[in-house]
Amino acid sequence: MKALICGSFDPVTNGHLDIINRTASLFDTVIVGIFVNSDKKYLFDVKKRFELLKEATKNLVNVTIDCCEGLVAKYVEKNNVDVIVKGIRNTADYEYEYEMAKINKLIYNKAETLLMPASRETEFLSSGFVKTMFFAGEDITDFVPQCVKNAFFNKQK
Repeated sequence: MKALICGSFDPVTNGHLDIINRTASLFDTVIVGIFVNSDKKYLFDVKKRFELLKEATKNLVNVTIDCCEGLVAKYVEKNNVDVIVKGIRNTADYEYEYEMAKINKLIYNKAETLLMPASRETEFLSSGFVKTMFFAGEDITDFVPQCVKNAFFNKQK
């Protein structure tokens, strides 16, 4: 079976990696789709996010990274994806992702959505949190892979 994990990954965090690793252990093929939202302002461009995800998942042989545009359901249909996996940290995430799952099912009813709860260690973690911590001068070592930490420092130069 083929699964899709989609998000903006700006930047990829250890929380994202937890969901990616757990999904990779359940499915034959996992696509991590970097979806671009034109309404959003990103710290890292899509090329850099692709590079960081590629580096952070290099040990996962059944995981590929892709840059995506448009509707998730259309991507799923075009790429013969069986399951959309969405990590959820709290009830707000659950409510949002539950609604998105219903919309995706209306557009393309052959794929299912799996809402995967975040692990206890990462349930507080978000890309926004990491950016706030870094720009406040705090250490982000425990929250992101080393390649992301390096990218933050290179961005500051």
